[in-house]
Amino acid sequence: MKRRNKLRSKITIRNLSNLPVNFDYQYGLASMLYFKLADADVRLANEIHAHQGFKFYTFSNLVLMNRKACKSGLCFERAYFILSSPDDRFIRSFTEGLLQQPEFYLDGPRGRIDLVIERIEILKEPSFGDECLFRTLSPIYIKTIRKENECLREIDLYPTEPKFYENLHRNLTERFSEFYGKEPVDHFDVVQTADINPRRIKIADSYRRCSLMSLRIQASPELLKFAYDAGLGEKNAMGFGCVDVVQGSKPIQ
Repeated sequence: MKRRNKLRSKITIRNLSNLPVNFDYQYGLASMLYFKLADADVRLANEIHAHQGFKFYTFSNLVLMNRKACKSGLCFERAYFILSSPDDRFIRSFTEGLLQQPEFYLDGPRGRIDLVIERIEILKEPSFGDECLFRTLSPIYIKTIRKENECLREIDLYPTEPKFYENLHRNLTERFSEFYGKEPVDHFDVVQTADINPRRIKIADSYRRCSLMSLRIQASPELLKFAYDAGLGEKNAMGFGCVDVVQGSKPIQ
């Protein structure tokens, strides 16, 4: 089995153009990550691109360190995002790619926005027991298939529906099994939720309905660690489902 050192990086960026970035920037950020990975490890990038199953990394929303008022997009001088994976090969290759070429760009309402990576920090992983309070750093995306008018349709789910939690559980255990090549200790229950914030995010030419939220999960430590490392829900490599641990947390009110 390959080494599975869990690594999480904090990537600080600076806006060189002093212009706003589009509100829906996740697809552009995901594309940048892939190309930076290819710069450092083209074999790994090709493996990820060709792989038909799950992709085992996720990243957060941009956290704006000095946001400015702007109606057309996100205006900032500096921001950071979190990149997380259960596979240290991905994190190390991505970091190498960024160090080789720290400049990148995202689209904005006025055109191309030039940015540069200023700093990369490796974050310490928390310890896990059998319960954890997570808060989302990027929204969780879950879908299902339903029959409507004799046709099967893909439907995005919100946390108000029980099917959301059923699919969240199944997705997590299936990804764990594919990554580690073994079944997890399958105890999983979302016992509390709070601060649910529905979102609608454009990825390429389609919109995804998703949710920012806090959720307390009781599960085996290995499943909780995997959720932290690889994210919750679907389309993690597109910037969905990145979570952080709320330390010293009290019960959600």
